[in-house]
Amino acid sequence: MPIVPSIAVSQLAATPQNITITDDSTGSDAAISVRRVYIQTAQATYLVESGTTTDYEIWLYANSSITLDVLTQDECVDITVQWLNSSNVVLYTYQNQYPLSEYNKQFLVGLVAAQGLTPGIVQDTNYSGNIATFWTNIIAGINQVEFAADISGGQNCFDRATYMRVNQANYF
Repeated sequence: MPIVPSIAVSQLAATPQNITITDDSTGSDAAISVRRVYIQTAQATYLVESGTTTDYEIWLYANSSITLDVLTQDECVDITVQWLNSSNVVLYTYQNQYPLSEYNKQFLVGLVAAQGLTPGIVQDTNYSGNIATFWTNIIAGINQVEFAADISGGQNCFDRATYMRVNQANYF
């Protein structure tokens, strides 16, 4: 029975620079020998690990998942996986958009934890408004991708949150 291509994409809080892609396809095809992974940003650039000279990463078919160290900030991406035979003919393709938001989420966790050390900070109107804006941009970015399949709009939201994180002395 031919495969029905499908993947799962995840990040871990401890290593936000990494994307783990898991092949959760059903079915089988003995002709498959390798996969290719293309990760394209909203700016139409490809994310690959250092030293990779192609627009894609090779993913051995024997491995059910691959972890790629490709992020430096939150990104909304389009991920395409191709399943190829030994002659590099594409047999199957799967494509979808994903919001990868662990950098800003982890920063927010730190902000909330710090509130316990300085409980009066939540009374500061600027702080409260900025933390609400920060969180809204994270959630809006995720929603733009998951509900509207709009990685450009999602990336705009992530970029606003990232700006606040990078310039935290001005906001928090």
